[in-house]
Amino acid sequence: MSRAAAAPRPSLIRAAIAVSPRSLSLGEGLRAAASCAVVVAIGSLLQAPILAWAAIAAFWTCLADPGGPNRDRVRALAGFSLLSGAFAVAGAAASAQGWPWATAIVFLCALIGSAVRVYGAAARQIGTLAVVACVVAVDHHTPTPAALGEFAAAYLGGCAWAMLLALSIWRIHPFRPAREGVATVYRSLAAMTAGLARLDAGAAPRDWVLHAQRYRHAVRSAIETGRATLDRTLRGRGLAAPLERLLLALDRAERVFARLIALSELRQHASGSGPQERLALRRLAMVLYRQAHAFAAGREDGAPWRRSLDRLDGLIGTLDDGPVAAGLRAIVDQLRSAGETPEVRARPAARQPWLAPLRAQLSWRSEVLRHALRCAVATAGAVMLSHILGLPYAYWMAMAVVLVLQPSVATTWPRALERAVGSVLGGALAALLGLVLHTPLALTAAVFPLAIATMAVRSVNYGLFVFFLTPLFVLVIELSQPGTSEPALAWMRALYNVLGSAIGVLGGLLLWPSREDRQLRPALAAAIEANGRYAALAFAPDRDEAAIEAARRAAGLASGNAEAAHGRTLLEAWWQRDALDAALSIVILARQLAGAATAAWLHRPEAGDAAFGQWIAAETAALAEALRHGTALPAAAAPPPGGAAEDSERSRLLQEILLLRAATEHLVPG
Repeated sequence: MSRAAAAPRPSLIRAAIAVSPRSLSLGEGLRAAASCAVVVAIGSLLQAPILAWAAIAAFWTCLADPGGPNRDRVRALAGFSLLSGAFAVAGAAASAQGWPWATAIVFLCALIGSAVRVYGAAARQIGTLAVVACVVAVDHHTPTPAALGEFAAAYLGGCAWAMLLALSIWRIHPFRPAREGVATVYRSLAAMTAGLARLDAGAAPRDWVLHAQRYRHAVRSAIETGRATLDRTLRGRGLAAPLERLLLALDRAERVFARLIALSELRQHASGSGPQERLALRRLAMVLYRQAHAFAAGREDGAPWRRSLDRLDGLIGTLDDGPVAAGLRAIVDQLRSAGETPEVRARPAARQPWLAPLRAQLSWRSEVLRHALRCAVATAGAVMLSHILGLPYAYWMAMAVVLVLQPSVATTWPRALERAVGSVLGGALAALLGLVLHTPLALTAAVFPLAIATMAVRSVNYGLFVFFLTPLFVLVIELSQPGTSEPALAWMRALYNVLGSAIGVLGGLLLWPSREDRQLRPALAAAIEANGRYAALAFAPDRDEAAIEAARRAAGLASGNAEAAHGRTLLEAWWQRDALDAALSIVILARQLAGAATAAWLHRPEAGDAAFGQWIAAETAALAEALRHGTALPAAAAPPPGGAAEDSERSRLLQEILLLRAATEHLVPG
């Protein structure tokens, strides 16, 4: 396979704009809408515009909810309430002292809020929203201590109301995130199987490459996300019976995934396939889909998917004996197996001093520190610019900077594009609503569906989230400041978001930028090394299944990381066509190496071939070392003689190693 044939170039737009339809959450939308709309309605009835801040705080608190066990949620929501409350009060107090003080406070809060990302994804969301609270509060003048106290009470009251609603009155089922995580794994396996059924054994190599690109990383990501969700739930709930069943299901999914990879390799290199074989694959996809539905509904022991599994077993019995039929039978056996609960996943997370992660970032080489300074400078600059120009509601511009600016340019400009487009379209919707809604009651009624839609789509697509968020905030401001023109507010917000997005992109480009191309070669080296280590274990004389599974997982994660690094570099340096094509070829060939190794492991003789495995490990380590350090490739060592293990899998592995060497030559000197 030539390098060009092995590396179909992905679309820039598809790589930039993420859409996840299955992330739609109407339950979260209804809860957030209730927390926000109830406060808006009370403020409208009592003629208390200050309660608009309570509604905004309640909505932000819902956004900060990380889900998972209540213990983690309480810590996260309480931390957000305290941090954002302190930032908001500091911003409101500074606004009364003039724009130099306001700019200084915004700089300090943005620096702290961006630095807390070292504590994980939940902390990153909390820090970002807390900075947004500071930026918005800077525009709220509180000339007296009494006004500042009223503002603080309204804001913290809104946070407390949202926490009460989320943790007590309107709780999410404690096992629902874990169930949904496992269900997503089985949906991904079903999609991979359905895609495999659409491919004939004689399909072009490019089609098989696209199948692996589309599905293998998706399944691996779903498994890792499901594992992390189960770990969090275990720490909060202990090893209850429902969690034990979910752990077993995730363990089975890992094994089914390996069998599907091997099945893909077998079908790709088979001479042909009949309609019955493809029908069996479609039936298997249906079994996996039904099992996913059973997990999501909490009926994992239900009968429908088991009846489908029995019918699939009967259909496999009609197939000709061969490796494909044997692979399908092995998958059915895995789905029927009870297995043993993997105890290691129930261990609590190790504790460490809470200041240790921050101390570790006190170096100019730290990307977290550079991003925190970048965000602080860009946000404070936007605040200073808006005050110098005397722009009304200019906090929208600084807020856009906070939300758009990402650690790398490659992820900043897609976010800026989504926010700019979403704001313009959302502004049009807000202007339309302003023409038809004229009373406080009508405006309050419109807040509820907008809040539902905003929260429901927040994980689906960021641009769609901004599209609904824009009219929501415009209506809340109109309720807090009666007489304001909604169309004027809408278009002003859209304009400021476009300007803020542009400032965010410029900040990412000019302020200590983190270049993705510097991370690409190390990621490719890690992928080659991890997949080579896994392939070497596949030929080891002893069949250590635990070691094989750990190596396969490490190889999948390394390949996914390399593919993600390539995607980000594609967005940042798309003109480097030759280097990017070679990098994508390496990612694809590393995956194919793992696929051939999986097939070899499942079908090789018990004796193995230790010498061949050691040769694979040495060759891939040499390629990884040359990529990592930018040195010339050493001369290729001759593979050991075939002996008893000489077979088609061994020949394919030899071919993948040679193609990997050829692709690596394009990225190293000499």
